[in-house]
Amino acid sequence: MSAKAMKVLLLLLLLLPAVSQAAAVADTVTCRKTKGKCSFLLCPLFMRATGTCYNRLAKCCRPLW
Repeated sequence: MSAKAMKVLLLLLLLLPAVSQAAAVADTVTCRKTKGKCSFLLCPLFMRATGTCYNRLAKCCRPLW
């Protein structure tokens, strides 16, 4: 591989953690903006799962009404 290709690969590897963290934040912010709460276990009583939080590690729970 050429030196230029190696530099591009290194740059991509360095940016990967930052991009994955931004996706986790965007997921959680979207949940909070829709008046949801993040739950790692089941959603509380009178709430339903409508999405995910923390990069798909938790559920976004919103009230039924």
